[in-house]
Amino acid sequence: MRRRQEASRIKSTVAAQPRRPSGSARLAGEVWGAMVHAVFARKEYMAGVAAKFDLTLPQAHLLRLLQFGPARTMTSIAEALACDASNVTGIVDRLETRGLITRGNADPDRRIKTITLTAQGKSVLMQLTAGFLEPPEGLRAMPEAQLRRLHAMVIRAFGHWPDELRHRETSSTPPVESKPITDTLPRA
Repeated sequence: MRRRQEASRIKSTVAAQPRRPSGSARLAGEVWGAMVHAVFARKEYMAGVAAKFDLTLPQAHLLRLLQFGPARTMTSIAEALACDASNVTGIVDRLETRGLITRGNADPDRRIKTITLTAQGKSVLMQLTAGFLEPPEGLRAMPEAQLRRLHAMVIRAFGHWPDELRHRETSSTPPVESKPITDTLPRA
């Protein structure tokens, strides 16, 4: 039901957009398109990182979903993975067999199954995350000044991300500190 509502919302949003965007809207669309392309281009790399741990991308994603919160229900995992609950059961079965997660019962209703990370799952997830966050060569090759400007623009557009997700484990250089960007970027 939620997926249908979300699809309907997206369709109405797309339909409501003007046919001829302004120059800045067109450029924003091109920037966003490049970012989406970059994410999808990294999907194959991320699948390779997951494969090093004998995981599929959906299994890796499920582990990441469990990273910060309390136990999650099978239904909430299915919604977050945008797949059918029957698919989640198979993913959970494989991860549980490997000792990366455990199933439990929800306190108010024992029929509801909850999923949590095990210590081994947390260890694998830490290594997996470090691999996922390894920047592509194209970024590593950029001059530091350009990287700082790009960092500031991404933070400005999307906000800060949790400290626990920052790139620390795989880099010999410290993470870039966020600085106010009012002097470096013009406001639209």
